[in-house]
Amino acid sequence: MLPLAQAKAELRLQVRDRLRAVTPADLKQWSDQLIERLKSRDDLWEPPGTVALFGGLRNEPDLITGLLPWLRERGWRVALFFVEGMGLHAYEVTGLEDLQRGPLGVWEPIPTLEHAVEPGELNLILVPGLAFSRQDGTRLGRGGGYYDRFLARPEVTAKRQALAYEAQLFPTIPHESHDLSVPALLTEAAEYRW
Repeated sequence: MLPLAQAKAELRLQVRDRLRAVTPADLKQWSDQLIERLKSRDDLWEPPGTVALFGGLRNEPDLITGLLPWLRERGWRVALFFVEGMGLHAYEVTGLEDLQRGPLGVWEPIPTLEHAVEPGELNLILVPGLAFSRQDGTRLGRGGGYYDRFLARPEVTAKRQALAYEAQLFPTIPHESHDLSVPALLTEAAEYRW
């Protein structure tokens, strides 16, 4: 294994071990705190538009029950990504009834043509990650490169807001030229901008 790939793999293991050690009660508390901080960000939510969420893994904030209904009440169109081959495709969802567990364990929309959302229609993308750099917003994903490829598409012009827990932050992250950095990150305790 190449040294950079090995460093990324080791950091992924370290973060997963760190998150596995967190109790379900603490994860729920962090998720609730993060979502409340997110809801208070008027600069993100006015005016309403189309937002892409993520979710479904134990160590991620619960955006599906904690944020999706709130967004819909405020006039937002909500989408989640469906994994097809090596790409992400957005579809509008209205609630849990529009979702299924994908092969990667995350919530995915049930894809239908009438609910397809073109990349250029997205105004805001909430970006997940396994780890982030406090220094410059470098993101370490779970290893598939799905978000890196999607966000690199020229038609994707949406604002990007990363979400993570403080336990997922590191001074620096090993990265390659294709790895995504984010301009803003929100945790249960703080907000970071680069």
